[in-house]
Amino acid sequence: MKRRRMMSRVVTILLFIFMAMFVYPLIVMVFGAFKNSAELSANPAGFPLALRFENYKRLLHYSDGLFFRTLFNSLFISSVYAVLSIFIASMAAYAFSKFEFKGRNILFTIIVGTIMIPTELKMPALYIMFSKMGILDTYLVQILPTLASVFTMFLMRQHMNSVPDSLIESGKIDGAGPGRIFWSIVLPLVKPAIGAMLILQFLAKWNDFLWPSMMVTTTKKMPVMVILPTLNDTLDTYTTPMELIMAGCVCVVIPLLIVFLCNQDKFMSSVSMGAVKG
Repeated sequence: MKRRRMMSRVVTILLFIFMAMFVYPLIVMVFGAFKNSAELSANPAGFPLALRFENYKRLLHYSDGLFFRTLFNSLFISSVYAVLSIFIASMAAYAFSKFEFKGRNILFTIIVGTIMIPTELKMPALYIMFSKMGILDTYLVQILPTLASVFTMFLMRQHMNSVPDSLIESGKIDGAGPGRIFWSIVLPLVKPAIGAMLILQFLAKWNDFLWPSMMVTTTKKMPVMVILPTLNDTLDTYTTPMELIMAGCVCVVIPLLIVFLCNQDKFMSSVSMGAVKG
C-alpha cells in the first residue's frame, strides 16, 4: 500500500513538472505581448508592470496591415483545406471500408505506404510540376498538393469499419443508393472522427511553414506562419523585436483555441471511442 502511494506521488510530481514545461513558454508569450523590449529582457516570465497594448497597435499598422492580411490567408487556406481534405478522405475511406472490389487490400496497403515518403523528397518534383501548371505563388498551390490526406483516410476508415453492415443493408432495402447511404447513415455515425480530424487537419495546415515558404513569393499571399518570424518594424536589422513577435503569437493561437473549443466534444468522443476499441 505504501509503495502504491509512493508511486502515485512520483507520478503526480512528474505530471506537474511536465505541465510546467509546457505552460511556461505560454506564460512568457502571453505576458511578453504586454511588455516592451527592456521589461521583457529583465523579467520575461513575470507579470507585466502595466497592460500595454502598443505591441498589438504595432501589429495593426505593420507594413500596411500585412500581418492581419496573412492571418486571414491562414484562416482561409486552413479552413478550405480541412473541409475538403476530410470530405475526400471520408469518401475514400467509405470505399475502402464498405465496398468489395478486386485488389482492395493491395491498393490500400500501397496508399498507406506513401506515408513513409517524406514530403521534403517530393518537393523538387512537385515544384517543377506546379511551375509548369502555372499555379505557383497562388492560394491553390497551398491547398491542392496535400488535399488527399492518406493519414485522414486511414483513420476515417478505421472508424467506418465499426459501422455495422446491417445498417447499410437496411438502407439498400429502403432504396437508398451509395451516396444517400454515405450522407445519411455513415457520416452521422462517424461525427466524432470528423471533428477530431477537422482539428488535426486545420492545425497541420495552420502550422505549415516549409511548403508555403518554398512555393509562395508574394508576401500578401503568404500564411501568417511564414511572416511571423520576420516581424520587425524597427530600423535596427540586427535585433529582433521579440515583444512584437510574442504579440503576433498570441493572435495566431486564438483561432486554434476557437477551433478546438468548437469541436472539443467530438474530439474527446473520438479519443474515448478509440480507447474502448483498443
